[in-house]
Parts: sequence; C-alpha cells; structure tokens
Amino acid sequence: MAPVGPDYLPGHAHADTLTFELSVRGQRVIVDSGTSCYGTGTERQRQRSTAAHNTVEIDGESSSEVWSGFRVARRAYPRELEMREEDGEIVVACSHDAYRRLPGKPMHRREWRFQGEEIVITDCVQGRFSEAVSRFHFHPEVRVEFTDSAEGRLWLTEAEALRWRVQGGAAAVVPSSYHPHFGVSVPCQCLEIRFQNNHPQITHISAD
Repeated sequence: MAPVGPDYLPGHAHADTLTFELSVRGQRVIVDSGTSCYGTGTERQRQRSTAAHNTVEIDGESSSEVWSGFRVARRAYPRELEMREEDGEIVVACSHDAYRRLPGKPMHRREWRFQGEEIVITDCVQGRFSEAVSRFHFHPEVRVEFTDSAEGRLWLTEAEALRWRVQGGAAAVVPSSYHPHFGVSVPCQCLEIRFQNNHPQITHISAD
C-alpha cells in the first residue's frame, strides 16, 4: 500500500487507493481497468476515478481528487498497514484517510483474509456517509453469474468457475470496460455492491 504517487509529481495518479488485482492459476480474474486515453475529456476523468477501480467509493466522490488531464488535489494516504499470519491464515489490512474531507469524516478500511482456497475481503466504513459502493472489475474473459441475489459464479472457462458470495451489501452486475493498452477499450463486467445499513461489506471468492 502506498500513496498515489510522489507529492511533487502526482500527475499520472488514479484515485485507486486500496484497489487490488486477482489471478487464479495464471488467469486474470479481477483487473485494474487501465488507461486508454490522455487529455482532458470525460473518459479520461472516468478512468482515473475511484469508480473505475476495485475499491470503495463513498458518496459519489473519488478518494483522491483527480481533475483535468494530469492534476491531483487532496489525495489519499494509506494508514495502519498490517500483514500477519493468524491461525494458518494470511491477513493483510489497511485504511486510508481520503474521505475525511467529507462532512461525516468517513474512513475506509479493507482487510484481505486468505483462507486456503478462499479469499475474504471485508470493507468497513467508519463515520457518517449516505452511500458507499464497492466494485470489482473482471477481465473480459470472465463471465459473472448469479445463482441467488447475493451469490453466484465467476466463469473462467466453459467448465471452470469460482464461487462468489456477498454479505452486508446489495449486489448487481453493471457494464464496464478494460483498457489493456493505450487506445484500446474492451467491454467487461463489474460486480457493484452497495453497502446496507452501514454494516461491513464482506465478499467471499472461493474455488467452486
């Protein structure tokens, strides 16, 4: 976990603090959406936003204030990084202070817990907020399926899948785009999870 860039040169930064990627047996599953364009247009701004990354957006605001083509104002700083082994599990946790600028001074903390063939991602938001949304952007070759309102499968191939399950949030699949190279935009799917009743939002991803 690190700042979005050097304080003296943050121009290429995205508002992506506490984002991550996931690969399984060499196949990319959850991906950074990438960059396909520069300039000052709306698509450049969208690609730099928190909503375009695998992390939590609060009250419709990006964590770091990215603007214009290569500008960053108030920005996220990671805090309280922890890495430990606990009862045979590997735990990584971190928070950031970017949303303290909002009226309710919320703070996002994320924990990744690796349990055998399962990853459990827990997102907590402390402080007052109106809406919080966690997003997971999938590689274009991954297909998202619901088997219930809060669980389903991630199809990696015709015969191979992972299971996903959500607690404390309302899940939906929305269209997104993946940009593996400059000038390239490929349609993909995004799992969007809206927090419910200020409870922690927990996502389980495991072998099928």
